[in-house]
Amino acid sequence: MYIKHADYNLSLKDLNTFAVNVTAKKIIFVSTISLLINIWHKCKTSKVPFIILGEGSNILFLENYLGIVVINRIKGINITEKNNFWYLHVNSGEIWHDLVQYTLKIGLFGLENLAYIPGCVGSAAIQNIGAYGLEIKNVCNYVDIISLNNASIQRINLQQCNFSYRNSIFQTKYNYGYAVLSVGIKLSKIWKPIIFHSFFKNINLIQINPYKIFNTIYNIRKKKYLILRK
Repeated sequence: MYIKHADYNLSLKDLNTFAVNVTAKKIIFVSTISLLINIWHKCKTSKVPFIILGEGSNILFLENYLGIVVINRIKGINITEKNNFWYLHVNSGEIWHDLVQYTLKIGLFGLENLAYIPGCVGSAAIQNIGAYGLEIKNVCNYVDIISLNNASIQRINLQQCNFSYRNSIFQTKYNYGYAVLSVGIKLSKIWKPIIFHSFFKNINLIQINPYKIFNTIYNIRKKKYLILRK
């Protein structure tokens, strides 16, 4: 996505992963659905441009932004245990990497291959993020979206998400006038490592565990990220 607009003076440098030093008319951090809806209607009535960001990881600003930038901080994680699976209901403003770390900390495995991917949970579903043999579509159960026009909430089941390589229905049919509220994640209690990548070739398969995979991928991605930021 490319954003191109006029000059203002509120910096977005720390709110996009490319650290592009552009500005916006106003930046609003939102932690409730009601505030998000309220801002949308005000912007729509006054014809002010409006955009929602999480960590600003899937956007490149070319010029200063004329409108309102809403920073999604709608957070919360709910976990339900069933016989064979863990079911996570995660609000879209949660930081993705923090979620991966949290699941490992409490002994829920299956997200470790997606360590250190920038962005929030909402954008993870929108972009169908993936790395080292795993994509969101492999663990997603559903995505809840809200119509910003009438505040109605709709659950989009996995089969309806139209996930493909770095793409989903949330970039097409639900791209405008909607926001991702939460993502349902389904993790098997029977952990099976995804270790086909050459980075794991020197690791003894008997010693493989989720933490080793997480640490290996985290270190790889962190080095790449630091190089890109230079």
